[in-house]
Amino acid sequence: MVNQLFCPEGILFQHYSFEYREQQHQYAQAVTQWLTSDRATDDSAPVAMLEGETGIGKSLAYLLQLAINLSRTGRRALVSTYTVHLIQQLGRDRKIIQEVLSHLNLRPLKICNRLGRAQYVSASKVLELAESTDSPSDRKALLQWHQKIQKSYGPHVYLNWWHENTSINKPETEVFLGLTEHCSIDDASWYRADCQMANHADLVFTSHTVTMLATRNVTLFDSSEQPFSYLIADEADRLPDAAESLYRLRTTPQRIAALCGELKESCGLPAQQVNRACLALREMQTIMDETGRLYRDQSCLLSRDLPASLGSRYTTAVKRSLAALKPLVESIQPSIEASFNKMNTLKGFYQSLNSILTDEYQPSCLAWSPVNRIASVAIDNPFAGLAFSRWTRGISDQQPPVSVMLTSGTLGISTQQGIARFAPLRSALGIREVDISSYGRCAPSHYGDIRFVLAGDVPNPFMDNRENDNEQADYNQQWLAFTANMLEACLKEGATLCLCPSFAEVAELQTLVNLPEIGYHLRGSRLDELIEQLQAGQITAIVTPSAWEGVGIRSKDGSQLLKNIMVTRLPVQPPSRVMENAFAARYISNGRSRDEANKVLFARVRDRGLRKLRQGLIGRGIRASQDSVTGWIADPRIGPDRRYRLAGVIPERFFSNYEQAEYFQSDGHRIPPKPKTGKPEVLVWL
Repeated sequence: MVNQLFCPEGILFQHYSFEYREQQHQYAQAVTQWLTSDRATDDSAPVAMLEGETGIGKSLAYLLQLAINLSRTGRRALVSTYTVHLIQQLGRDRKIIQEVLSHLNLRPLKICNRLGRAQYVSASKVLELAESTDSPSDRKALLQWHQKIQKSYGPHVYLNWWHENTSINKPETEVFLGLTEHCSIDDASWYRADCQMANHADLVFTSHTVTMLATRNVTLFDSSEQPFSYLIADEADRLPDAAESLYRLRTTPQRIAALCGELKESCGLPAQQVNRACLALREMQTIMDETGRLYRDQSCLLSRDLPASLGSRYTTAVKRSLAALKPLVESIQPSIEASFNKMNTLKGFYQSLNSILTDEYQPSCLAWSPVNRIASVAIDNPFAGLAFSRWTRGISDQQPPVSVMLTSGTLGISTQQGIARFAPLRSALGIREVDISSYGRCAPSHYGDIRFVLAGDVPNPFMDNRENDNEQADYNQQWLAFTANMLEACLKEGATLCLCPSFAEVAELQTLVNLPEIGYHLRGSRLDELIEQLQAGQITAIVTPSAWEGVGIRSKDGSQLLKNIMVTRLPVQPPSRVMENAFAARYISNGRSRDEANKVLFARVRDRGLRKLRQGLIGRGIRASQDSVTGWIADPRIGPDRRYRLAGVIPERFFSNYEQAEYFQSDGHRIPPKPKTGKPEVLVWL
């Protein structure tokens, strides 16, 4: 069947005018091998790890092979991604999936999304906006949209339909139109319909967050229906991020008390129970604040290291808060649409407090803010990703072991070959080597072209190699001026996408190069509006922190638009001292050393930064086989002979170009490549 679809004379090329890609063919064969593989061990289902670089067409390759298998066997599958953008992209392949199944005389599939409510639009808010707008054309478009939402299901029920199909140019509009906890049950009808359909659909597209929630015994699919047999995790390198975000907490009991008061009004929670919970939470806040003032020279204090008297008071306060919150959490009904997010926040806080008391390996940190003079609870779980392995072992009696395929364009950042290339991700997700039934890497030998311009001899981006106590880094002004000069040089060569790690850096560059031909993506503004201006020729460059992944910027006719991809610096986001201490505390609780914890944390931060760099520099620039761009890097620590050599990060087909990169000097001149010295990479935050 693989050859019938993907060979040079196959269905895709005869009937759909696709170009033959040898690597796509190989990738599809590997997917079929995984789909038909037997159980890996007696207690675990088989796992495949398949890396497919941009350009091979991996999404369609795994979707078609999966769909054929589901149609023939009657089994069900879950496809999980990190970004909603990719879910929407996969959804656009539904038509070709059904057409291919029809061509093969196979039954069609029921396919649906299982997304969070924030991705849906509120019909009543669309109508409200239509009635308040002064523009006749916008009013007409909004009323037509409202009618579509009322009558039928389709792409228009999702929020992103707005900026793709209307001309309204207000950054706050999307926030206003989104489905929130305050919307009515009628407004949430399509969201509820998708949730219901996901219980029995053959193929469900969802997010990594939903996938990891299932490992915490959060019931998101009706267990009485047929369980899933397969799980494909695309953008699988981000699974650990999604898992850790579910376990990470930093909040104040004071905030939770205020939230309880709001829920009392919106959900009709019993006043007496709410008052009791608020009193317990405020008492807990008082004890924490007193402790914070006593140890104000420490930004993060491990609760189990408190003196006996203080530790006992804190533990007692936690128990009282738990006891007071329990009846509220139990009284919350999933059918209550109002205040959904607030209820989840309350449940999450309750579960976190409970884990502090019941899990001997889950320490609690008291974080003290010297600015706000208030203490917060902080916990982290660096082993959260290990819970993913529950899918391969079986989550419950209703959900037996699932065959899993992990795939991504950057499944491994390494020069290692074979299964060793994927060892860091496998370890982070708790996947045993014996469970790996197949693995491989497919990369196009010829797909696009990129030449490189690196930073010359300029200072490092920051004055120090560590964030200060306010978690704000001090920029080196010489480096900022150099980066501004590089941005201006890019403008002279054509359309440019400049990627920054933060909104703060975007604002810094705007103060230095405030030209009308540059669109700066500042906090609160919309990236899609800047993209439209770039496509219309109104601006020549976009400077943004939000386009490292999940965004394809092309001309309106689909042809190449960008001539330059500029990266200001390695997109490493150093953890705050509170996060670092909370991370280390869990490691120490598992009998490991703080040095070991720091090495792991440093490596994770670095690897995520390098993956993001590859996705931004290569993935945003090379979107089609004939694309040719210039990659500019303003970070002087990156280069073939520098701290970050990028071996294993730059694709092999481009590495010789990278080694022959020109070097951009502060005066705007470029010099030929430097000789390599073979210096080792050094692990530092900045």
